[in-house]
Amino acid sequence: AFDSPLGVALDFTDETASACSKFVGRAFRGVKNGPSPKWLQDRLTAVGLRPISALVDITNYISFEFDRPLHVFDAAKVAGTITARLAKPGEKILALNEVEYDLDPEMTVIADANGPQAVAGVVGGMGSGCTEATTEVFLEVAYFDPVRTAMTGRKLNLQTDARYRFERGVDPAFLDDACEIATRLILELCGGEASNVVSAGDGPDWRRTLDFNLDKVLTLGGTEIEGVEARRILNVLGFAIESDQGSRLVVGVPSWRSDIVSEACLVEEIVRINGYDRIAPVAVT
Repeated sequence: AFDSPLGVALDFTDETASACSKFVGRAFRGVKNGPSPKWLQDRLTAVGLRPISALVDITNYISFEFDRPLHVFDAAKVAGTITARLAKPGEKILALNEVEYDLDPEMTVIADANGPQAVAGVVGGMGSGCTEATTEVFLEVAYFDPVRTAMTGRKLNLQTDARYRFERGVDPAFLDDACEIATRLILELCGGEASNVVSAGDGPDWRRTLDFNLDKVLTLGGTEIEGVEARRILNVLGFAIESDQGSRLVVGVPSWRSDIVSEACLVEEIVRINGYDRIAPVAVT
């Protein structure tokens, strides 16, 4: 691997640091950005997407297959360090949809020495977009704040697949692995060579545990499920049982389940997998 000619940085205050808490990047050189292979084009058309070019198709594929939006810049069109920061008053960007947008200081952008090159989590810019002539690429894998991303999309009146995912919350622990998956596909389909990985930030602290009383499966879920089976269901869904004291557990919530916030959520997961059809009907009296 060669040393990435482009570095990455986060430029926020303590109050705005959550706007982009981790940024992972990697450069590629000697790539050939032609049409993607038939298997990839077929996957994209099956979900209603139009194949564009191998590089763009790879990012779209990973977005749908792994719920992980990515972005690729033409590295030859980028100058200096690639920085995630808030937009400055008066800044504009010509987006990939060929519309120019006025930015405000509440919006996160990905910028280089020349200004914004993408609206973070929403849309890339024309100025650094990849074409079939692209031979040098910089891959962006970042974690953007869901609320700020949603507000930015609303202000710009711009709905994109990336915004749809980021504003609902993507897996905060799936950045480095997503970078490796994208790397493998880029090298496999476009050739060339990859640089070392550059990164900034540690990402949000997603680790959470919930106290869980197994008796709640019956009292809340209305069905009796053996403790062994309840534990098995939690394990196969990615939950970690960190403490097991009879019917009282401490359950670690996986990074990709931001929707799990209470004991009732765990009951729902167990009952759902066990089968709602197994809940015995009870007459209303």
